[in-house]
Amino acid sequence: MMNNNSLVTLAMLALLSLTTKAATLDGNLAQCVKIQDSLARLVCFDDLAEQAMLPVNVVAKLEKNVPEAKVKTVMAPTSTKAADFGAKHLKKSQVVEEDLQIVFTVEQLSEDQYGKLFFTFENGQQWKQTDNEYLKVKVGESVLLKKGFMSAVYLKKNMPDSNRKIRVKRLK
Repeated sequence: MMNNNSLVTLAMLALLSLTTKAATLDGNLAQCVKIQDSLARLVCFDDLAEQAMLPVNVVAKLEKNVPEAKVKTVMAPTSTKAADFGAKHLKKSQVVEEDLQIVFTVEQLSEDQYGKLFFTFENGQQWKQTDNEYLKVKVGESVLLKKGFMSAVYLKKNMPDSNRKIRVKRLK
């Protein structure tokens, strides 16, 4: 019983210290946003992220008192990066993805009654458009798939001056 009370107290103290840091963190974030040079701005944000971290001794105590969960590790068979890209969208996938972008060539292209595109790439993967944006793509064109925030994947033409993109989801 005493151990649980000290754990709760420790957690509350850690949260309280975070809320006091939050007030100063907001002001510092505003300062970082004003920096014009991208590298200097990134360094500023990195420094703020370091300051916002819990002290190591608090994290160690919290981790020591929390029982370990049993985690089943599944090793995926060795495969190419292209085959694994977007596999997170598949229902039964257990592939851990590392790449942030990949280039494919469109083999087949179709459109549903709502104007959303369905892509089949040369490696056999099938993808569908999930947003309502417009992008003109032709069979045989090279496209770039790039990961976004919260598992989103965006497709655009693989050209340096191309900035129009659509959101897609892997089907197969």
